[in-house]
Amino acid sequence: MLRRAMVGVVLSASMYMAAATTASAANPTELYLSGAAAFAVLGHSCGGIQEQVYATGFAANGYPMGDVSLQTRCGGSGRGGGYKSTTYTAWASVVWTWLGETRSFAAISGPAGEDPTFSAEDAHGDRVFNEGTAAYLETGEPPLLPPAAPAGVNASVGLFEVGESEYLRMTVTWEAAAETAGLIGSSTVTATPVDSTAPVLTATASGTWPTAYLGPVSPNTTYSVTVTNTDAEGTSPPSTVTVRSPNEDGEAEREHKNVETCAQNGGTIKLSPGLSEVPHVQSITVKGELSGCEGPAGLEAGTYVDHLKTTEEVTCSTLASISSEPSTAPVSLSVKWLPREEGTSKGSLVLPLSETGLGEMAGSIQGGPFSSPTSVQATAVWESFTGAATCGVPVGKKAAKPVKSGAFETSEVEFG
Repeated sequence: MLRRAMVGVVLSASMYMAAATTASAANPTELYLSGAAAFAVLGHSCGGIQEQVYATGFAANGYPMGDVSLQTRCGGSGRGGGYKSTTYTAWASVVWTWLGETRSFAAISGPAGEDPTFSAEDAHGDRVFNEGTAAYLETGEPPLLPPAAPAGVNASVGLFEVGESEYLRMTVTWEAAAETAGLIGSSTVTATPVDSTAPVLTATASGTWPTAYLGPVSPNTTYSVTVTNTDAEGTSPPSTVTVRSPNEDGEAEREHKNVETCAQNGGTIKLSPGLSEVPHVQSITVKGELSGCEGPAGLEAGTYVDHLKTTEEVTCSTLASISSEPSTAPVSLSVKWLPREEGTSKGSLVLPLSETGLGEMAGSIQGGPFSSPTSVQATAVWESFTGAATCGVPVGKKAAKPVKSGAFETSEVEFG
């Protein structure tokens, strides 16, 4: 499911005439492919994308489905004042929600069959039907399906400054289920104190935004944090994590004396072949330096090289993504420690590819001072890439340059 985004697509006028269209059903909803999805399939929009929609029945998951013909015509002036236009066409398959929203879609080579008089009804009294090149949905008692529980829930607590005052604030992030992520209308976060009389904290995030802030948080308190996603068909089951707040000065209590930490972590990021408007899988090389280390192993600092790859082809837009998708997959990690006698650790480490500051660094290492597999985590990552603001944008007559390099830093890194 393509995330909702501000996409420069002008829908054809026929899409907005659904309410005024007379159909043979009692409460018909005209079906069409959403503007963002239409642009993603066609890749062009000149004065609007025209759609011819054909319902084809009900998908395996029970939702209405169909095929959509897309077309736009782009004009341009040639040498000597000549004029020519180019027509772009494509087909897409689409599955709609019971409210006519685009639930999922995919580009296809052509239609399964264009039947302008097609009609089908499911066991719940829901009906799809075509009238010429327009498709409609009439609902009976549809089997509404709430979104799946959010994944990747993470909660952290730190000091937040407002003017000259400061207080403890909780930051909660999550990932909505991929197929319905773009349909989420709101998310509710509740932080309930465990074995404490501190007040319960709640917050609501509007739309698809996967972050919420709660406060003031009571110091030295364990909270059970739940997150639910809500769309037009219902509310998801909750996902729950626990987090313990630091003291009122923002200093965490060390519950495990064998935990090794490094207060500073930062370095450079290299991308190959580089981000542009042409989708590519990116090979990522991260070179970082750890310092301010303390713990039972006696580590002082370390340098490392981390190799990753994106799990799918990506473009410039990934830098502004507000979720962890598209994800990165580890390839290899090598850490050299100081003092040198501590040796070298090997393992894997994953960082997000985004400038939003919403992801985390996580992985595992073994060797050197760590005799067994040891987790690695930093709860916040900040990245900045050279040329990100003009990624994919030509400068004058020069072609757009791919974004290939950046810098990063993280919050405290914890081993153990």
